[in-house]
Amino acid sequence: FEGCTSLTTAPALPATTLASNCYNSMFYGCTSLTTAPVLPASTLVDYCYAYMFSGCTNLESVTMLATGVSAWNCLKNWLDGAGNSKQISSRTLKVNSQTEYGAIKSNLPANWQAGATGTTILDKDGNDITSTITSSSSN
Repeated sequence: FEGCTSLTTAPALPATTLASNCYNSMFYGCTSLTTAPVLPASTLVDYCYAYMFSGCTNLESVTMLATGVSAWNCLKNWLDGAGNSKQISSRTLKVNSQTEYGAIKSNLPANWQAGATGTTILDKDGNDITSTITSSSSN
């Protein structure tokens, strides 16, 4: 799907076991994509989600539920340039828990981080943990 600027809805990606590079750049440059498919894999592998949503300027929602996120470059630039269109007023990132958010924060561009204007961080149960994250990072 890389570069498919007319793609608005992504197909389901139900894989729970991943291979290296499996989704690398899959939706790169899909500028009309607004919602990412749920990413249910529990453990990420080398480069599996690298560049996956880079350049998806209209992306508003991402659900990434992995608890094992230490593989080499598994999230490298995965959201760079995503959700930064002037038409986007809000972004939602759903992660397994506050712990996983902390583990992936260095792989998130500023507009997808807790505290960014219009950005909400949810845990896997849909609880808003944005304020918990921003208050714990300011201590």
